[in-house]
Amino acid sequence: MKTKKLLSVLLASTMALSMAACGSGSASGGTDETTGVSDGSQKTDAGSDTAKSDSDKTIEFWSVFTGGDGEAMQEIVDAYNATNPEYTVVHRMMAQEDLYQNLPLAVQSGTDVPDLAINHVDRLQLNKENDIYLPMDEYIAANGNITADKYNAAAWNPGEIDGHRYAVPLDVHGYLTYYNKDLVEKYCPNVLDDNVITFDEIAEFAPAAAADGVYTYAYTWGRNEFLEWYAQLGGKQSEDGTEPSIDNDIAKKVLTDWKNAVDNGWCTQDGDDPTNLFGQGQLMFLPEGTWMIGTLNSMEVNYGATYAISYDAANPISWASSHQFVMPKKDQTPEKGKAIMDFLEFFQDNSLPWAQVGQCPATVAITENPEFADMPQAFFLNDPSLTFISDYKYYGYLVGALDAFVGEVVFGKMDVDEALSTYNQQISDNIKNQ
Repeated sequence: MKTKKLLSVLLASTMALSMAACGSGSASGGTDETTGVSDGSQKTDAGSDTAKSDSDKTIEFWSVFTGGDGEAMQEIVDAYNATNPEYTVVHRMMAQEDLYQNLPLAVQSGTDVPDLAINHVDRLQLNKENDIYLPMDEYIAANGNITADKYNAAAWNPGEIDGHRYAVPLDVHGYLTYYNKDLVEKYCPNVLDDNVITFDEIAEFAPAAAADGVYTYAYTWGRNEFLEWYAQLGGKQSEDGTEPSIDNDIAKKVLTDWKNAVDNGWCTQDGDDPTNLFGQGQLMFLPEGTWMIGTLNSMEVNYGATYAISYDAANPISWASSHQFVMPKKDQTPEKGKAIMDFLEFFQDNSLPWAQVGQCPATVAITENPEFADMPQAFFLNDPSLTFISDYKYYGYLVGALDAFVGEVVFGKMDVDEALSTYNQQISDNIKNQ
């Protein structure tokens, strides 16, 4: 991998790290599922001597999971190792910013390169272009059981790039609409008969709720809410796969409608903590991630979950992402490649611990598990066409810009036309200057 390519990867990583890819970076002060420090025995700095496998019969696996997610992943790793495979898995938990900076450096140097790693789906295109991954085709073909029909299509499809497979999905995670059942019963008892809340419906009952000091919905993680509403209206992140495309009437409508809801008292205000408001019975609908389920379960609130608030009841597209298994580029033996596939295949029937921390495992088998069927996020896998997963290779630049201006516009601190023009150009400049 050339030095210029390495620098472009690191620059894109730096831009994207502000997004904390699976958490909440908003006025809500919400939770980030992938930050924090693991106190597990496997915690180590990537690339250090202690991170080296003690034996050639190990699979070095780097993940971006810490906290509860890291513990759930370790539980699955331990269960796999308990089957006495020829190659055992060594799981290295680290904050995502560490992995995304250390992985390209390791590949560039050829030192301490892991055998397997987790990357977010939006990084696949650029990392493949920058020669960070090994294609997995020969190992998948030899295994025979890692096939498209075994996985959620929305998560499986992005892993194939230029005719080769570079990733196998672990999960689908995304934005749901959590609702306070008691408040819904009071203000809009029939609104969820079709399991979808529309903005037209909100306009009918939000004034009454606002008069009682109750917000109807919330600004949580602005970029995700913007992206799903933008997608619902047909907005594209890029028309040609390179240049950004957010300076348009669709983006303006989403932001203007949202600002009006804030001004009317229908949506939470700048500085509010929506999660606390939801728990205190002062917020009816909470747009938040699947990873918030554990937090909500710990609160005394009678809640349910449904699709994204929508412009059209027939098209409640939700923002989504996916954690993907990738094989970083290194000299790899066929034997270890086979062992890695055996580990990935194990997830097909053993991913319930991953669901128990609020994730949606990408394997079709989980949808047949009755315990998963009773979980709030289970419906999220019902229709892959309703989950929007970005494949824009400059997504890191895009969301860095969205994080900078969406809240500013929604809370009346920046003109919408100025914001869209300025930041669309900034994204374009970042792409040209990488």
